[in-house]
Amino acid sequence: MSQGTLTRGRLAEHPAWQRALGSDGLAARLVLPIIVSDAVEERERVEGTGGLERISVTEAVREARAAAVAGLAGLLVFGCADRKDETALIASQRDHVVPRAVRAIKDAAPDLAVATDVCVCAYTAHGQCVLFAGGADIAGTLARLGEIAVVHAEAGADLLIPSGMLDGTVSAIRQALGTEHAQIPVAAMAKIESGLYRTHGIAVGKVDVAERAVPLLDPIDGAAARARVERDLAAGADAIVVKPGLVALDLVALFSRSMDRPVIAFHTSDEHAIFALDEDADGPAAEREVVGASRRAGADIVISYGARDIA
Repeated sequence: MSQGTLTRGRLAEHPAWQRALGSDGLAARLVLPIIVSDAVEERERVEGTGGLERISVTEAVREARAAAVAGLAGLLVFGCADRKDETALIASQRDHVVPRAVRAIKDAAPDLAVATDVCVCAYTAHGQCVLFAGGADIAGTLARLGEIAVVHAEAGADLLIPSGMLDGTVSAIRQALGTEHAQIPVAAMAKIESGLYRTHGIAVGKVDVAERAVPLLDPIDGAAARARVERDLAAGADAIVVKPGLVALDLVALFSRSMDRPVIAFHTSDEHAIFALDEDADGPAAEREVVGASRRAGADIVISYGARDIA
């Protein structure tokens, strides 16, 4: 590994992300999230989400080819499982829909970057980002997250995004990846407590929870967000994901100025719905302006459900 990688992190020198990070154009900085499901033959519009869809692996390949033609940086793959249990076992299986989709996408569009979500909440019967064995099973959760990360890496993922905000996750994933997958970038997540996650939870079939067992970051406490990111960078994180991207532009700017890692602004599906549902406005044009604001604030990459429309 070169000194440049050691300084800027693995994402900065990863071949799949170099085109994005070296481009001045907007399209090449955009990542489109998709939600794949084995229970869907082609596409399924999810009621109450402002137009989100669950798609099959075949449709994921079509999305990948369209994204490549549009010049997007890549896709972010989420899974929706109709089978849930107490240990999120399905998420760590090699024939699960997410690794199958990643393999199919990389076969169809090998130059397109593929990121994956590494969390247990959408695969558990309780909907929390931590497993339980009497009380919260931190060690068991970190072990499961490591297993999920390895499965995604083996499938060909170019970035692993652990979104659950459980302390120790980056270190556990890096340890699980070992030397065999040492080149795969892992992100630090700065996920703010927000009301802008509702539609995504519905779309991935996440069980709703009254109170989070793993707290998110205080939206008022920027120092706590910085401290959390610094811990994850010290543990081996290669990029910083800020979510929700629209309402946390100050953190995007802060991390861009003060931390030598690529910053990724994640505009949630709720943020996208603000523009998608207004029939009297030019939604793609307005959303393009918002993505531009993220770029001006310092975001190197922007994840947006409107990516293909505004590219």
